[in-house]
Amino acid sequence: MKKLFIVPIIAMIVSCNCKKATVAGENNTDSAKQPLFEVLSESAYQGRETESFEVIKDGASLNALYQSINNENVPEIDFSKQRVVALFLGQRNSGGYAIKVKNVTEKDNKIYVEVEKTSPKAGENATMAITNPYSIAKINSAKEVIFK
Repeated sequence: MKKLFIVPIIAMIVSCNCKKATVAGENNTDSAKQPLFEVLSESAYQGRETESFEVIKDGASLNALYQSINNENVPEIDFSKQRVVALFLGQRNSGGYAIKVKNVTEKDNKIYVEVEKTSPKAGENATMAITNPYSIAKINSAKEVIFK
């Protein structure tokens, strides 16, 4: 009976994926592995009526962006090291549409943002509502941003 109790405990301990917490400012190798982008906000609603891609380089522009999508939770961004990209798909007459950052790569001292647009597939059910999909992502670099 004791073995039945101990086996799950040992399995739980062995499978635990624990990492040492790091303190800001410490020299660690994980900081070099920081992803190039992080999604800050996405929605099928409250985007803009026309398709556009923007690079945000200052706090005032970021505040205006978040105000335009009716979101009061403006993230803190260090614009000396980071940029924000905003992708707007424009107004659509049904649900099932989306836009997002598919991939971000760095090449020749530039940041390339690959944009992915999706639409409802033929025969799929989609909400019958006007949508304005958008996606906002933080780019962990202050280099020039180019959209693909």
